[in-house]
Amino acid sequence: MAYGFEAKNDSGKVIINDTIENLHFIGKATRNSNSSGFGTIPNYSGSNSTLDGRVIHTYTITCSGTPVAFIKPVDYARWHGIIKQSVSSTTWTFEVMISGTSTSNPPDLYCFVNADDIPVPSGETYGMQVFKANGSTKTFDSRRQPLAITGGGTALAPPSDPTDSSGTPGTSTGHAWNYATNDHDFRSSSRYNTTSDSSINTSNTMFACSSLAQGVYKRQMHGYKQSCTCVPIFGCFNCQDHYSTALWYVMYRQAFRLRAGNFDSGWNGYAAGFAFSSVAEDGGWFGNTNTTYNTGSMPYTPKTINSQNSAYIIADSSRYN
Repeated sequence: MAYGFEAKNDSGKVIINDTIENLHFIGKATRNSNSSGFGTIPNYSGSNSTLDGRVIHTYTITCSGTPVAFIKPVDYARWHGIIKQSVSSTTWTFEVMISGTSTSNPPDLYCFVNADDIPVPSGETYGMQVFKANGSTKTFDSRRQPLAITGGGTALAPPSDPTDSSGTPGTSTGHAWNYATNDHDFRSSSRYNTTSDSSINTSNTMFACSSLAQGVYKRQMHGYKQSCTCVPIFGCFNCQDHYSTALWYVMYRQAFRLRAGNFDSGWNGYAAGFAFSSVAEDGGWFGNTNTTYNTGSMPYTPKTINSQNSAYIIADSSRYN
């Protein structure tokens, strides 16, 4: 290119040029609703029923372009992640998952789009605009609150095991019939990977990062017993086999936490459940009849997908208040 425009910062990084479209602040998304939080495995009240909790807040914003949303936590101790982004006409909807069970202190969602997707602010009659070579597409407009990136880097993939227990949950046999006591801790608050970033504080920092990874894990226990009618001399007969299966599962989504100087990438429980089945087979002419009991089901297949490093961006929310 023989001519054009380019601006660099003190570190020699390009921040404005005439080929890459900068993002500009269009406003905060409006929070419309939230789901009720849950903090235990549904339909189960035994040991290791406690989870980290999950609340989902829903936000909307109207704009013609595709917005990039930054999460500004109110409670920086909680884990956050955008788990869904959809559009209907020009109305964009975001679902933001946070850890815990309280619906208070929802995060703010700051949205940014390209300059051409934002109307000129009223009364702003001067400033600087940069256009692409076609002379019509703006890459930068100082009047439209351009995004100032203060940090960023690589958000590490979350740990391969999301559970606080040592080792992933699995399947075991040899339990008593109808045994249903969970021995695995499905919480994930201590399972995360960290990227150091000196630009992060816990007062004004907001971040953009895709929640890509998902994982489903289960603990399954099989129980058994045999009961027979036993008579001296004649021995045992009319034997009846009893089988049971107890299953606990949690579906996790990738979530993020900001600490001073650190960007944490971990997990948070999105859905959970308990399923149990018990069968007593027919004991013959003089034995007990067949009985069956079932409750609950597991709607997901245990596996992990999209677990990979990704990029995150850090900015100062106070610039846009």
